[in-house]
Amino acid sequence: MYGAIVRLVLKPGKRAEFLEFSRWNIQVARDREPGTLRLDLWEVETEPDVVYVYEAYTDRAAFERHIGNGPVRRFGEIMNDLVEGWTMVVPFGHSVMSNLDG
Repeated sequence: MYGAIVRLVLKPGKRAEFLEFSRWNIQVARDREPGTLRLDLWEVETEPDVVYVYEAYTDRAAFERHIGNGPVRRFGEIMNDLVEGWTMVVPFGHSVMSNLDG
């Protein structure tokens, strides 16, 4: 499995727009990307303008297919309007083990 965790700090007042965009991204992943295992957004009560994104793919090739799809390309265009900053909490890499392993 291949994945990462990213911490995004959203610009003030942009949370709803970011979440609406993310719904589209998740829907596309669910409908057209069988190699996308997880695309989860998490929030922490004490960080109101922060969203954590957990991404997991069957392999790096599935990740590459994901970033070639419309929502990710669009996010590259609008990211500066929505996101103040971001940090790789867990950089992209391969899992050592998972409950999904056979």
